Amino acid sequence: MSAPAFRSVKADSAEVAALKGKTNLASESLSSKIISFTDEFFAEASNLLKDSDAVFLPEEFTDRGKWMDGWETKRHNKSYDWAIIQLGYAGSIFGFDIDTSHFTGNHAPVVSIEAANATEEEVRAGKAQFTEIIPRVDMNPGSHHYYVYEAPTAVYTHLRVNNYPDGGIARLRVYGQVVPQTVVSSANGVVDLAFVGNGGRAVACSNQHFCSPSNLLLPGRGKTMGDGWETRRSRTPGHNDWAILKLGLPGFIDTFEVDTRHFCGNYPPLVTMHATVSDEDVPPSDAQWTEVLAGVSTAADTQHYFDATGPKDVAFTHVKFTMYPDGGVKRIRVNGRPAQ
Repeated sequence: MSAPAFRSVKADSAEVAALKGKTNLASESLSSKIISFTDEFFAEASNLLKDSDAVFLPEEFTDRGKWMDGWETKRHNKSYDWAIIQLGYAGSIFGFDIDTSHFTGNHAPVVSIEAANATEEEVRAGKAQFTEIIPRVDMNPGSHHYYVYEAPTAVYTHLRVNNYPDGGIARLRVYGQVVPQTVVSSANGVVDLAFVGNGGRAVACSNQHFCSPSNLLLPGRGKTMGDGWETRRSRTPGHNDWAILKLGLPGFIDTFEVDTRHFCGNYPPLVTMHATVSDEDVPPSDAQWTEVLAGVSTAADTQHYFDATGPKDVAFTHVKFTMYPDGGVKRIRVNGRPAQ
């Protein structure tokens, strides 16, 4: 079977901007992990999954050589190296960023990627069937290499990154859409309709100057102020900032959680929620939005819990979270009952 049709695109292209609006299925924030690898002599394969951009520290060395912020194998491989990644959630892939930043005389010269839909046990036992989805492509030193598919791939759970014959790769971004295999719920059975693991995603926003609204839907409460959504300071009277979240599970909304963890001098003084029903990723400009949370105050570094208002018999598909006038929020939870 041949690999699905794809093309290389430039970093400043509209295609890459669209890719970055998708979910990074290989993000460490989604608990992606390395299952196995051939070698990581100079630098660990787990670095491929870091959310932060790769850095270079000129004076940093280890007992094995130069410290590098990526995956780097030893020299002189007579075959090739590989690493198997378990994606945080199963999903369909729209494209990749294979990043060799800071690997200049030691980058992987050629890379290919295979994928499988299997359980972790099958992968560890060598029983998973891997299919090539990116054939061998040449890598440049210190560069981002963006590839987009003509159509989204099938649903996969694991990737095998092949490194010919050896060398370094800084990061691997796997841009796609989570396809839930089961409904993810909390220990007490609460379902977050907007959670990334249930297929939720941020599809539009007024501003993301400091960090992306996609972070609102991640697991946990985050590590720093940098893994929430924060907009620039507004100077215009009456200003507000908003983000539209497409629910992974359309459903009936019961409660909200608005978490301002780490946002102490820059949390929004007032927030609202509205909801709508739309077949589009981004609801049209004339969409009818229903208020489901009237203006409520927030506080610094606090988890806030609110009951939803509005109709209880409408299965909403999107929510619009608005901050007055601006600021930052760590997480949004839209708790309710899936329509199906």
